[in-house]
Amino acid sequence: MMMRHVPMVPVGLLLLMLVGCTGAGGGNLALSSQFEQGVTLESNFESGTYRFDDRNHVTVVLVDGPMENPRQAVTLRMFWEPRAGRTPIDQDATNATIHYVIFAGEGDREAGVYSGAGFVYPKDKPGGAGLSAGVWQASLIMTDRSEMFDDLLGQAKLKGTFTARRDDLATSQMIDHLNRLITQRLQYPRVVQAH
Repeated sequence: MMMRHVPMVPVGLLLLMLVGCTGAGGGNLALSSQFEQGVTLESNFESGTYRFDDRNHVTVVLVDGPMENPRQAVTLRMFWEPRAGRTPIDQDATNATIHYVIFAGEGDREAGVYSGAGFVYPKDKPGGAGLSAGVWQASLIMTDRSEMFDDLLGQAKLKGTFTARRDDLATSQMIDHLNRLITQRLQYPRVVQAH
Protein backbone atom coordinates (compact mmCIF):
# COMPACT_ATOMS: atom_id res chain seq x y z
CA MET A 1 0.00 0.00 0.00
CA MET A 2 1.33 3.41 -0.95
CA MET A 3 1.08 6.16 1.68
CA ARG A 4 1.04 9.83 0.87
CA HIS A 5 2.61 12.40 3.10
CA VAL A 6 0.23 15.29 3.79
CA PRO A 7 2.02 18.38 5.10
CA MET A 8 0.71 19.74 8.39
CA VAL A 9 -0.39 23.37 8.33
CA PRO A 10 -0.06 25.37 11.57
CA VAL A 11 -3.42 26.35 13.06
CA GLY A 12 -2.71 30.09 12.74
CA LEU A 13 -1.82 29.79 9.06
CA LEU A 14 -4.85 27.59 8.41
CA LEU A 15 -7.15 30.14 10.05
CA LEU A 16 -5.61 32.99 8.07
CA MET A 17 -6.07 30.98 4.87
CA LEU A 18 -9.69 30.24 5.74
CA VAL A 19 -10.69 33.62 7.11
CA GLY A 20 -8.53 35.77 4.84
CA CYS A 21 -7.37 39.21 5.80
CA THR A 22 -8.44 40.52 9.18
CA GLY A 23 -9.98 43.63 7.62
CA ALA A 24 -13.02 41.68 6.48
CA GLY A 25 -15.92 42.41 8.78
CA GLY A 26 -15.81 43.35 12.43
CA GLY A 27 -17.89 45.33 14.85
CA ASN A 28 -18.30 47.64 17.80
CA LEU A 29 -20.03 46.02 20.77
CA ALA A 30 -20.49 47.15 24.36
CA LEU A 31 -21.12 44.71 27.21
CA SER A 32 -22.40 46.65 30.24
CA SER A 33 -23.06 45.41 33.75
CA GLN A 34 -26.67 45.76 34.81
CA PHE A 35 -25.82 46.15 38.49
CA GLU A 36 -22.36 47.75 38.59
CA GLN A 37 -22.88 51.27 37.24
CA GLY A 38 -20.16 52.38 34.84
CA VAL A 39 -18.68 48.91 34.32
CA THR A 40 -18.65 48.42 30.55
CA LEU A 41 -16.44 46.46 28.20
CA GLU A 42 -16.36 48.27 24.84
CA SER A 43 -14.79 46.23 22.06
CA ASN A 44 -13.77 46.77 18.46
CA PHE A 45 -13.80 43.39 16.76
CA GLU A 46 -11.33 43.27 13.88
CA SER A 47 -12.85 40.49 11.83
CA GLY A 48 -16.22 38.87 11.26
CA THR A 49 -17.52 36.01 9.16
CA TYR A 50 -20.88 34.35 8.91
CA ARG A 51 -22.41 31.07 7.81
CA PHE A 52 -25.76 31.01 6.03
CA ASP A 53 -27.92 27.92 6.50
CA ASP A 54 -31.17 29.50 5.31
CA ARG A 55 -32.98 32.82 5.64
CA ASN A 56 -33.83 32.16 9.27
CA HIS A 57 -30.59 30.49 10.39
CA VAL A 58 -27.37 32.47 10.36
CA THR A 59 -24.25 31.98 12.50
CA VAL A 60 -21.80 34.87 13.00
CA VAL A 61 -18.31 34.85 14.54
CA LEU A 62 -16.57 38.09 15.53
CA VAL A 63 -12.93 38.05 16.65
CA ASP A 64 -10.77 40.63 18.44
CA GLY A 65 -7.06 39.94 18.10
CA PRO A 66 -5.13 37.32 16.17
CA MET A 67 -7.19 34.41 14.87
CA GLU A 68 -4.95 31.77 16.44
CA ASN A 69 -5.09 33.40 19.89
CA PRO A 70 -7.93 35.94 20.15
CA ARG A 71 -8.42 38.33 23.04
CA GLN A 72 -12.21 38.12 22.67
CA ALA A 73 -14.72 36.42 20.43
CA VAL A 74 -18.47 36.49 19.98
CA THR A 75 -20.70 33.89 18.36
CA LEU A 76 -24.27 34.80 17.43
CA ARG A 77 -26.86 32.33 16.12
CA MET A 78 -29.91 34.02 14.62
CA PHE A 79 -32.82 31.58 14.52
CA TRP A 80 -35.42 33.73 12.76
CA GLU A 81 -35.12 36.79 10.55
CA PRO A 82 -37.18 39.85 11.53
CA ARG A 83 -39.20 41.27 8.65
CA ALA A 84 -40.11 44.96 8.40
CA GLY A 85 -43.81 45.57 8.96
CA ARG A 86 -44.43 41.94 9.98
CA THR A 87 -42.29 41.40 13.05
CA PRO A 88 -43.46 43.02 16.28
CA ILE A 89 -40.33 44.42 17.92
CA ASP A 90 -40.41 45.21 21.60
CA GLN A 91 -37.93 45.44 24.44
CA ASP A 92 -38.20 41.70 25.19
CA ALA A 93 -37.89 40.44 21.59
CA THR A 94 -35.38 37.62 21.11
CA ASN A 95 -34.22 35.99 17.89
CA ALA A 96 -30.61 35.00 18.63
CA THR A 97 -28.43 33.15 21.09
CA ILE A 98 -25.11 34.79 21.93
CA HIS A 99 -21.83 33.68 23.52
CA TYR A 100 -19.25 36.32 24.42
CA VAL A 101 -15.82 34.87 25.27
CA ILE A 102 -13.05 36.81 27.00
CA PHE A 103 -9.50 35.45 27.15
CA ALA A 104 -7.55 37.12 29.96
CA GLY A 105 -4.72 36.77 32.42
CA GLU A 106 -1.01 36.35 31.79
CA GLY A 107 -0.57 34.66 28.44
CA ASP A 108 -4.35 34.68 28.00
CA ARG A 109 -4.56 31.54 30.15
CA GLU A 110 -7.90 32.45 31.70
CA ALA A 111 -11.28 32.48 29.96
CA GLY A 112 -14.80 33.58 30.77
CA VAL A 113 -17.92 32.82 28.76
CA TYR A 114 -20.99 35.04 28.96
CA SER A 115 -24.06 33.49 27.36
CA GLY A 116 -27.62 34.57 26.71
CA ALA A 117 -30.05 35.78 24.09
CA GLY A 118 -31.11 38.99 22.43
CA PHE A 119 -32.31 40.61 19.27
CA VAL A 120 -30.23 40.73 16.08
CA TYR A 121 -31.61 42.91 13.28
CA PRO A 122 -29.92 42.48 9.89
CA LYS A 123 -29.59 45.56 7.72
CA ASP A 124 -28.88 43.31 4.70
CA LYS A 125 -30.69 40.26 3.46
CA PRO A 126 -28.90 37.18 4.90
CA GLY A 127 -27.21 35.00 2.30
CA GLY A 128 -25.27 37.68 0.42
CA ALA A 129 -21.52 38.30 0.36
CA GLY A 130 -21.75 40.58 3.40
CA LEU A 131 -24.06 41.05 6.36
CA SER A 132 -24.46 44.19 8.46
CA ALA A 133 -26.54 43.96 11.61
CA GLY A 134 -27.20 45.40 15.03
CA VAL A 135 -27.57 43.74 18.41
CA TRP A 136 -30.28 45.05 20.68
CA GLN A 137 -31.24 44.20 24.28
CA ALA A 138 -29.13 41.06 24.59
CA SER A 139 -29.03 39.78 28.17
CA LEU A 140 -25.89 37.81 29.05
CA ILE A 141 -24.60 36.21 32.21
CA MET A 142 -21.39 34.41 33.15
CA THR A 143 -21.98 30.72 32.44
CA ASP A 144 -18.42 29.34 32.57
CA ARG A 145 -15.04 30.59 33.71
CA SER A 146 -11.58 29.32 34.48
CA GLU A 147 -10.47 29.28 38.09
CA MET A 148 -8.72 32.67 38.14
CA PHE A 149 -11.04 34.58 35.77
CA ASP A 150 -12.51 37.62 37.54
CA ASP A 151 -16.14 38.32 36.59
CA LEU A 152 -16.46 42.12 36.80
CA LEU A 153 -19.72 42.37 34.87
CA GLY A 154 -22.15 39.89 36.45
CA GLN A 155 -25.43 40.07 34.58
CA ALA A 156 -24.87 42.28 31.53
CA LYS A 157 -26.47 43.79 28.43
CA LEU A 158 -24.88 43.64 24.98
CA LYS A 159 -25.52 46.13 22.21
CA GLY A 160 -23.78 47.41 19.11
CA THR A 161 -23.30 46.80 15.41
CA PHE A 162 -21.23 44.44 13.29
CA THR A 163 -20.44 43.44 9.73
CA ALA A 164 -19.47 39.98 8.57
CA ARG A 165 -18.50 38.53 5.24
CA ARG A 166 -20.02 35.25 4.19
CA ASP A 167 -17.64 32.33 4.51
CA ASP A 168 -19.42 29.19 5.66
CA LEU A 169 -16.28 27.07 5.99
CA ALA A 170 -14.18 29.69 7.81
CA THR A 171 -17.02 30.33 10.26
CA SER A 172 -17.33 26.64 11.13
CA GLN A 173 -13.54 26.30 11.42
CA MET A 174 -13.31 29.31 13.75
CA ILE A 175 -16.07 27.94 15.99
CA ASP A 176 -14.17 24.64 16.24
CA HIS A 177 -10.97 26.54 17.07
CA LEU A 178 -12.72 28.62 19.75
CA ASN A 179 -14.19 25.49 21.31
CA ARG A 180 -10.70 23.96 21.54
CA LEU A 181 -9.25 27.14 23.09
CA ILE A 182 -12.04 27.41 25.64
CA THR A 183 -11.78 23.73 26.58
CA GLN A 184 -8.02 24.20 27.17
CA ARG A 185 -8.57 27.26 29.39
CA LEU A 186 -11.49 25.83 31.36
CA GLN A 187 -10.00 22.32 31.48
CA TYR A 188 -13.36 20.79 30.64
CA PRO A 189 -15.40 20.70 27.40
CA ARG A 190 -17.50 23.79 26.67
CA VAL A 191 -19.22 24.48 23.35
CA VAL A 192 -19.78 28.15 22.42
CA GLN A 193 -21.83 27.38 19.33
CA ALA A 194 -23.25 24.17 17.94
CA HIS A 195 -23.15 23.62 14.19
